[in-house]
Amino acid sequence: MKIKFLALILICMFSLRGFSQEDPLTKKSVGIFKLRTKAEMAQDETKLTGKGKAAFEKAKNDFKNVKDAQFDIAPNEQLNQDPGELLGVPESEKPDLNFGQQQNNENKKNQDEIKANLKKDGKFDASQLDFVGAVTVSVPSGCVWNTNILTPVKNQGGCGSCWSFAACAAFEHCYAKFWGTKLDLSEQDIVACGVTCANADCGSCAGGHSYKAFDYMKCKGVASQASYPYTGTSTPCLNKPKFKYVYTWGQLYPGRFPTVAEIKYYVNNFGAVVTYMKAGISTFYSYGGGVYNGYPSNSTNAIDHAVTIVGYCDNLNAWIIKNSWGTTWGPYGGYAYVGYNQCNIGKYVYWVYPKY
Repeated sequence: MKIKFLALILICMFSLRGFSQEDPLTKKSVGIFKLRTKAEMAQDETKLTGKGKAAFEKAKNDFKNVKDAQFDIAPNEQLNQDPGELLGVPESEKPDLNFGQQQNNENKKNQDEIKANLKKDGKFDASQLDFVGAVTVSVPSGCVWNTNILTPVKNQGGCGSCWSFAACAAFEHCYAKFWGTKLDLSEQDIVACGVTCANADCGSCAGGHSYKAFDYMKCKGVASQASYPYTGTSTPCLNKPKFKYVYTWGQLYPGRFPTVAEIKYYVNNFGAVVTYMKAGISTFYSYGGGVYNGYPSNSTNAIDHAVTIVGYCDNLNAWIIKNSWGTTWGPYGGYAYVGYNQCNIGKYVYWVYPKY
């Protein structure tokens, strides 16, 4: 099978489609992800159910129509699931831009205090940061991601809770960057109990929004994973002790879509950001390595999934994302490259500043 052969060669040699240059996801000594072997990837095809086989056949057919593909596809266990279980940002419910703008306006009012704390906690010059306008500072080029702050890839299972996982991941990465401690927050607390500061529901296994999760953690706090383990179900809320709180959060920039440079600025200074993207695509479900470019960004701004941007590679023109489909999705243990101008990624972006 040609597709399978290409995927295996990619894992063995990492020489396909522009990967002769710097490629941090293929370095076993970098980060905490698990680089999957060709034998492990080959075994995935034997684990496909009838549904999974049909999904992979569709991916193979769709892959033929991808122009100038910079990625490969491969079978995985996630193909056995219903697509809705892998997503979690309702396509019928576009992000509330007014909600983000109101939070940004509040940040603007309190900017002196916030910037002073960011200089102290984040140890970066926040003087040019504008909570409601463009960021004009320069950012590092090349392949940039902070491997010292990465926390493990998790699995949302059969629950459309990517929005909760992305929010928790961004919080954990920022906390580790600022204070050097790695946390394990409870996504289940947010799924089961999450309400905004105005007591509006954040979401459930049927989908939700990461910015609402940040708002919940700001006013109500969030439990630890140890005290409130993940069940992947929309069960009634359990009253568990709160572990950590959000100091503030914001959106880049509700009145327009942020530039690549602006997103990089926040990734560099906060460690990670949440972004929405269009992931409900057969070839993305079957991602087998490389830079995903199977769905060029477009004016529909269609999105259905939340992920965490943890870095970027300019030589590949791609974001490094952390997904919530477990470590068996793709060859990089749950991480992936997504092109800067693919999948409508980066059009809705949220940052978070935790409390110590």
